[in-house]
Amino acid sequence: MRNDATILMIEDNPAILRTNRMALESERYRVLEADTLEAGRALAQREIPDLILLDIILPDGSGLDYCRQIFGQSAPRILFLTAMNTPEDIVAGLRAGGDDYITKPYLIAELLARVEAILRRPKMTQTEPKSLRLGSLELNPAAGRAYLAGQDLLLTPKELSLLETMLSRPGQFTTSAQLYELVWGMEAVDTRPVRQHIRKLREKLGENAPVFIESEQGSGYRLVEAPPKSSQNITLDK
Repeated sequence: MRNDATILMIEDNPAILRTNRMALESERYRVLEADTLEAGRALAQREIPDLILLDIILPDGSGLDYCRQIFGQSAPRILFLTAMNTPEDIVAGLRAGGDDYITKPYLIAELLARVEAILRRPKMTQTEPKSLRLGSLELNPAAGRAYLAGQDLLLTPKELSLLETMLSRPGQFTTSAQLYELVWGMEAVDTRPVRQHIRKLREKLGENAPVFIESEQGSGYRLVEAPPKSSQNITLDK
């Protein structure tokens, strides 16, 4: 059976393009490729891919800038595939709106697993899911938007999924590993992306917001309506 997902690779290394194309086509994905941002933009507008495998350093510009430009415009999901491998680089990619981030060199098996996880989303039903609320925080899954006191938080898809997962479990702690499996759709090997997205969510909620993400060592994260009570065990991530 043919996989109906279309994947666009924007990458200037011919060897990487060739290897990734063979691997993705072996899984029955429809694969498009471009070796410049200009060509990638044109293909994305014409073909409307489900996922873009995006390098950061390209001959005619930055993949980060492109990701920022298209974020919030019903854009395809983005998987950064780059040699920029410092923690700061990874955080920058996720904050730009990337759904995931792989550093070169990488295993083809890992690439295929992450592509599958990103694309593994339930089909929309005719009945729209109800909004989720906690105090002045409201999340509308159908619209893909979250609001705090009426203000759009402008969340990335991963931030929205994390928030939805915690809102769906009121008062319940969820570990980083559980959040990774629920949001990323695969077994947690490295939970740093969860912590990075949680930090970004806290920044967007604000220090004095009426809704907080509370963390407890060994238990995970949960949403609460009031500032966490003083406790030796309950802290905010550094």
